[in-house]
Amino acid sequence: MTATTRGSPVGGNDSQGQAPDAQSQPPLPQNQTSSPNSSNENSPVSPPGEHGQGDGPPQLEEEEPAFPHTDLAKLDDMINRPRWVVPVLPKGELEVLLEAAIDLSKKGLDVKCEACQRFFRDGLTISFTKILTDEAVSGWKFEIHRCIINNTHRLVELCVAKLSQDWFPLLELLAMATNPHCKFHIYNGTRPSETVPAGAQLADDDLFARPPDPRSPKLSQSFFACPSFLGMWCRHQI
Repeated sequence: MTATTRGSPVGGNDSQGQAPDAQSQPPLPQNQTSSPNSSNENSPVSPPGEHGQGDGPPQLEEEEPAFPHTDLAKLDDMINRPRWVVPVLPKGELEVLLEAAIDLSKKGLDVKCEACQRFFRDGLTISFTKILTDEAVSGWKFEIHRCIINNTHRLVELCVAKLSQDWFPLLELLAMATNPHCKFHIYNGTRPSETVPAGAQLADDDLFARPPDPRSPKLSQSFFACPSFLGMWCRHQI
């Protein structure tokens, strides 16, 4: 794709001086802390009688849920470069991390995973702020915008899974994704709708948002621009 001066939403080889593909770079080292072995042979052992009859068996520390740490490290590196890259392509780091976060959130395990919480605070917020609000949006190919929409689907699914907790960073991202005046929606507002033909009459239950000119429904406005989109999406998931 054509490189932009501010950044790019994909991690591909760039013939115009963009930063190299993150896929060709070795992943950042992963810091993992292992729990100390509780059965150290040099530790003194107390006689069984000293602990009393009522003592229960020692409880093992709960393991942190699995999370794609390597993808998180690569995403953090890519989005924090001066010539940043947000990997929005299918099976890219952003999609992989979103799907992992959705899975943990639906199971209620995301709060037990520090890496997942860090993804919410940093990588997720920075990525969507760039791909939805940066001036570089106008320099990306339409196929990249499709990938951004697909990743936004996953963002909404994640927000729905966490909606009962009022988690503020995700609510801010949800507001950004449904804001018709963000750069992404303004740019795509000039495209004709792919799902609603011009002049079509829709039932109220099928209408997410009504464009100012009914003769020319817009791609973004008919998809994200109204809070009723979230309510409709939630009903389809129940």
